[in-house]
Amino acid sequence: MFNSVFYIVQSALDAVMLRQKLIAHNIANAETPGYKRLDLIFEDELRKAMESKDLKLKLTHKKHIPNFPVVVKPKIMRQMNTSLTNDKNNVDIDYEMNLLAQNTLRYQVLSRLMSMNIDRYNIVLRGVR
Repeated sequence: MFNSVFYIVQSALDAVMLRQKLIAHNIANAETPGYKRLDLIFEDELRKAMESKDLKLKLTHKKHIPNFPVVVKPKIMRQMNTSLTNDKNNVDIDYEMNLLAQNTLRYQVLSRLMSMNIDRYNIVLRGVR
């Protein structure tokens, strides 16, 4: 029933919510000796999946179900290669706060896209009057 935009936005919203948790975790551990920040790999994986020609299904009839994008699972990565302090912690609180603001904006845009997509289905289901 839903189009591919719905599934892409749903995956992106899931990733944004997970990223929010990781940023909060990083901020909470900004003073923890030896803590290495966590980050999320999602956008590049989504782009690769959407551009991949190997994932396309061949439609041999106009009534076949169209190909939807493969569900992309975000990957959590611990950044081990940097240390900002003598205690080997690599969390930069200003950087994390910037990421938090960016992530909040992403969530707002994606939730609005999801809402608009659902509104279109509601209009169709109710019928134009």
